[in-house]
Amino acid sequence: MKVSYTGRQVDLSPAQSAKLTAEFEKIGKLLDNGRGEAGAHVVLSHERHLNNVEITVPYHDHELVGEGSDTDLFSAIHAAVGKLEKQALRVREKWRDSKRVPRKETDAAVAREDETSEGREGRDGEGEAGKTPIG
Repeated sequence: MKVSYTGRQVDLSPAQSAKLTAEFEKIGKLLDNGRGEAGAHVVLSHERHLNNVEITVPYHDHELVGEGSDTDLFSAIHAAVGKLEKQALRVREKWRDSKRVPRKETDAAVAREDETSEGREGRDGEGEAGKTPIG
């Protein structure tokens, strides 16, 4: 998962960003959809004694957003990742359940046979024998 960071009054060391990348690996596996690698945008901000984290991930035309606030930066990040993980599971389950409904083969086959038999009668002229022309 590609993760981009934006820090507002907050800077991350390389060791901290490596820890966060490992945190996002699980979400990356959840959101793997075959369209390429998923990306996340993390916004870190600091107000007085409170650290705010907002994580945004685009997934199947939805924006998944996880927000967390805490005095400790990593606690706020873990809270936001947890919320994002729950959203990802919920959206993925809804998408999977709504798109994967089996069709009834018998209804579709009967409809196709009816359409082809009606089309043949009109072309052969057999269905027109008893009718008078209009005009």
